[in-house]
Amino acid sequence: MKKFLRTLSLISAAALVFTGCTGKGTSTTGGTAQTSNKPFIYVAQQVVGSIDPAIGIDETELVSIINMYDPLFYPERTNGSMNPVPRLAKSYEVSADGKKYTIELRDDITFHSGNKLTAKDVVYTLKRELALKRGNSWLWDGLFADGAVKATGDDTTVEFNLNKPYAPFIASLTQLFIVDSQLLEKNTVNNDYGKKFLESNDAGSGPYSLGTWNRESEINFKAFDKYFLGWSGNHVKNAQMKFITEEATAKTLLISAQADLVHEYLNTTAYEEFKKQSSLTVKEDPSAMIQEMPMNTQKAPTDDINVRKAIATIFDYATANKDINMGAVQARGPVPNMVKGNSTTLAMYSRNVEKAKEYLAKSKYAGQKLEVTYQYVGGDATERQLGQLLTQNLAEIGITVKVIAATWPQITESVTKPETTANLTMLYDTLKYPHLDSHTYGKYHPSAHGNYRSAAWLDNADVTKTLEAARASITEDEQLKLYGKAQDLITELCPSIYIADTTHRIAYQKNVKGYEFVPLMGYDIAFYYFSK
Repeated sequence: MKKFLRTLSLISAAALVFTGCTGKGTSTTGGTAQTSNKPFIYVAQQVVGSIDPAIGIDETELVSIINMYDPLFYPERTNGSMNPVPRLAKSYEVSADGKKYTIELRDDITFHSGNKLTAKDVVYTLKRELALKRGNSWLWDGLFADGAVKATGDDTTVEFNLNKPYAPFIASLTQLFIVDSQLLEKNTVNNDYGKKFLESNDAGSGPYSLGTWNRESEINFKAFDKYFLGWSGNHVKNAQMKFITEEATAKTLLISAQADLVHEYLNTTAYEEFKKQSSLTVKEDPSAMIQEMPMNTQKAPTDDINVRKAIATIFDYATANKDINMGAVQARGPVPNMVKGNSTTLAMYSRNVEKAKEYLAKSKYAGQKLEVTYQYVGGDATERQLGQLLTQNLAEIGITVKVIAATWPQITESVTKPETTANLTMLYDTLKYPHLDSHTYGKYHPSAHGNYRSAAWLDNADVTKTLEAARASITEDEQLKLYGKAQDLITELCPSIYIADTTHRIAYQKNVKGYEFVPLMGYDIAFYYFSK
């Protein structure tokens, strides 16, 4: 075996020169820990559906999980690269054929229960993920035969024997949050792997344990005194995530200093208002997020490629990005511009009324009166405005739009089946693990179907074959070549309106220190690194 010394460098150098507009949070290493019992208050845009690391998948769920659990590898925070670095892992080796990974664990990790973390917990965690078939389990689906993941020799060595090379394996382990196997085995009912127990409890080793949780209004986190990284220096000791869906309320809480940090999904004009407040910092960074409207390829009339191309061609990207997104850059296909491997040769769709009419005339629905559904998060001004623009644009080619305002839980439930998924669903899709596989295989391989990222329900043999070959490639050059080909194939099939490569904006009180933008979803809201 050889020591693995190099990972696919994720962020392009050009992306790293973009800096915040009114100041940048800096990590703190000295001083004293937070002494007040008053919690650090983060305003989130939606409720938390699950705190189970094998189930949670959207942003607020991942924020909760990241703060209560630890993964084997953590995205690097110091230079914006997101490269996976050891967390619970101490070191690792990979075989020359790319199929055997041996991971050495730290020996000083204690769970919130008091149980010591061992290799058995890692084996159990992955087994649980694959058994429940929820959340991010698709990342490892089909990779292991029975018994292929095992503790070897002692309590700190885990051996992963893959049945094929898997390019983003180490990157994927940023999403494997290790659970306390002893605690869950004691609380298992009807072979549910502790699923019922984790609906209202945690089984992590992270910096915080679960405090009180009101499903409709807030979730509280309290410091775990025995956290292995320690509490010397400045750290938030108590934190609260408030669920505020109304933009006006979120703005008021921050401006009045009743909140410390507010989420990134407010209307762009809100951050312009925040910049005028001397007590606030607004930080802006290029993001690894695509703003898009995936089109359901298995539901009429968007099951027809020419209808999809007509919609993508009539859409007014210039107005969307200049007037609604306040100067955002049009997305170049499914992979964010800042992610290494983003194809620079893709033919981007642009507004062309006559061409849109030509596409529609070539579709199997030519001459018919067409209606499509557009679903978005009610209360989100940007999503509402984009829906209004879509409605105006499609009227030019005779397609009517039925606009559906829904809650986020309603949307995530609707996209579990193609027949209940809208023709167009408004989404912001952030990088889930530090590899371009996240925005390709993670959205357009059939194994990813059933969650909001795959609302297009694309199922194409050529795309599937190319993505599987890309994952199985050992060399970086071959990976990039195949992932590039996959992007070409996907874009030609037009499964989405790729609107914007967004700018990440977040606002917080000027006395908040330690915030660093980490483009991997949820990881920038790691309370442990914050102080006041």
